[in-house]
Amino acid sequence: MKFTYVSSKLTTLFLTLAIVSCSKNKPEPSIGAQVSGSYTLIKILFGPLGVDYPFSEPGTGNKTAGKVEISKVTDDKVSTTLIFIETDKTGKVTEKKINLGEVGLQKATTGEIEAYNGMTKIGTYSNGTLILSVYDPTLGPLIITGKKN
Repeated sequence: MKFTYVSSKLTTLFLTLAIVSCSKNKPEPSIGAQVSGSYTLIKILFGPLGVDYPFSEPGTGNKTAGKVEISKVTDDKVSTTLIFIETDKTGKVTEKKINLGEVGLQKATTGEIEAYNGMTKIGTYSNGTLILSVYDPTLGPLIITGKKN
């Protein structure tokens, strides 16, 4: 009788230790999974000029916001879409989606996740902040900053 009680307690103790041990060794999500998600656009820089988002156009009363949607393709590759959302003064919402394509990801020695188009670094992700460098045919080089939702 005493043996059954001790055996039961030991079994419970070993199971508890096994569960606690396993929960501590959860693998870190892939860099693709870490970067994937929706980001609220907070700033776009083009040359020396910058626009904070969201913003209202004084002349028209239109409000413009934006977001960046990132989807995991593989553990080290993601697909990126930039979305501008314009709301006119009557409340009508118009979305303009720009597919930025797929980029490869690498973990830097600093801990940041870097995005590459071929051999060219085009972005970084760190602590919920995304910074992308893209080229617009009209405006030229742009730096887009977003905060993960």
